[in-house]
Parts: sequence; structure tokens; C-alpha cells
Amino acid sequence: IKNIPDNANLIGHLITKVDTLREEFSSSFSMDKLDEFGKRLDEGIYFLKLPSQNKVVHQHHVPKIIWIAAGLFIVLALVCAGWYNTYNKLDASIANDSKYRYLKLDTANKNLQRYMFLVDSFYAADVNFRSKVIYSEERNLKNLALLQKAYQLKSEVKDLEKRVKSNH
Repeated sequence: IKNIPDNANLIGHLITKVDTLREEFSSSFSMDKLDEFGKRLDEGIYFLKLPSQNKVVHQHHVPKIIWIAAGLFIVLALVCAGWYNTYNKLDASIANDSKYRYLKLDTANKNLQRYMFLVDSFYAADVNFRSKVIYSEERNLKNLALLQKAYQLKSEVKDLEKRVKSNH
């Protein structure tokens, strides 16, 4: 026992240091904060125990260059359609001009030539000549449709009369 050194002084000093640390620790951390920390730690452990859910979200991104190429293709298609329509109208116009000029060259039919010159003067004198011609054509088509319907109704009436006569 004599060989054991006297450490009571050091132990007392250690106890005072531990008490000082306990006071500092209790003053800097309140029990409410420690309880909240414990609850959050428990919740975190609970969520870590749950298996993770793999959600795959497919996002298809079309590069801008593809949109630009598609737009240019559509514009090119529209331009080509316009050229095609213009060509068809020009072709029809050339054909009509050739027919008109051929009729003017036919010297055997003087009445037709006079009538064509008369129509030419109407066209030159009246700005709305084309719209009047279109209106007249539409009116003639409506009259034709009405005449066809009247003929159809007449034939239905005749059929009904035949049925009535055959029933008596």
C-alpha cells in the first residue's frame, strides 16, 4: 500500500473539472432541444429502415435542331405546293389563251368573231365583269339543280299515281 502514490489531489481536481463541464453542458443545451433532437433522430432511423422506392420518370427531349428541321420541311412543302398550283393555273391560262386565239383565227365564222370582240369590249369596259360572270354561273348551277329536283319530284309523283291506280 505504501507503494501506491497519493492521487487524491488529482482525483479531486478531475471531479471539479467534470462538474464544471456538466454545468457548461447543461447551460448550453436545454432538455427540450435534446428531446427534439432525439425525436428527429428516431424519425430519421425509421425512414432509413424503409426500402427506397425507385421512380423512373421518362422525359423525352427533342433537340431544337429537329424542331427547326421539321419547320423548314413544312415551309418547303408549302412553297412547293404553291409552285405546283401556280404552274397548274399558268398551264390552264396558256391553254385558254391558245383556244381563244384559235377561235379568233377562224375566219369562216364571222359571227363568232364579232361576238368575241363584243365580249372583249365588255371586259375592258367593266371592272366587275369577272365577278358578274361568276355570279351568273352560280345562278345557272342553282337553277339546274332546282330543275333536276323538279324532274325527280315529277317522276316520283308519276310513280305514286301509278301505284294508286294499280291499287284500285
